[in-house]
Amino acid sequence: MPSLSDPFEALSGFITTAEELETVCGHPLPQIAAKELPALDEICRDFISRAPFCFVASANPDGHVDVSPKGDPAGFVKVLTPSLLTIPDRPGNRRLDTFHNLLKDPRIGLLFLIPGRGETLRIRGEGRHTTDPKLLESLSVQGKSPKLALAVHVQSVFMHCPKCVFRSGLWQPDAWPNTDGMADMNEAMVKHANIGLSPEEWFETLREKGELDLW
Repeated sequence: MPSLSDPFEALSGFITTAEELETVCGHPLPQIAAKELPALDEICRDFISRAPFCFVASANPDGHVDVSPKGDPAGFVKVLTPSLLTIPDRPGNRRLDTFHNLLKDPRIGLLFLIPGRGETLRIRGEGRHTTDPKLLESLSVQGKSPKLALAVHVQSVFMHCPKCVFRSGLWQPDAWPNTDGMADMNEAMVKHANIGLSPEEWFETLREKGELDLW
C-alpha cells in the first residue's frame, strides 16, 4: 500500500518534462493546432444552442480544483456575443464550489456535450457571477428564474475529436455497464455523511424540504 508520505510510490515511469511527454505522445498535426479560435463562430454557437449538458472546471490559488456538471433543456446556455456566454445556476446542493473558486481565480474551462454526437466543444475563459435581472429572467424555465448566473468571457474555443466518445460507447445503450445493485445518491449520502436515516427516509426529508425541485 502507498505510504502517506508518497501516495504515488506504487507506480513508476513518471513524466516530468514537456520533452518527455512529447516523446511518448508525439506532436499534433499543424491543422489540429490551428483549429483553436479566440471567440465563438457560427459552428460553435450552433453547438452550444443544441447542448443540454456541460461540465464547468475551476480552481483557486489554494489548490482546490473542481469540475461541476450543469444541465438544462437544450439551449440553456445563452450566447450573448461571440466572446460572452451565460449559464444559469439552478437549485442544487448550495456548495457553490465553482463560484467560490471564481472569487479567487476567474479562470474557467467548459466542455459541452450533445447526446448522440461524438464531438465535444471545449472552451477556456474568464468567469464571473451575475444577478443581472434581465439576464436571469431570460434564463427562466417553467416560469422560474435562477437566482444567479455564470458569465463567461470566451478566450479560447475548439471542437474536440470524437474518439473518446466512440471508445466509451457513451451513447450506445448496448455498451452501457450493468448498474444493478449500484448505490444511488441517497444511499451514498447516508453513508458518506453519516446520516442516521435510511436512504428512503433521507429522500423523504429532501422532498419535504423542497430540495428535489429541479428549477
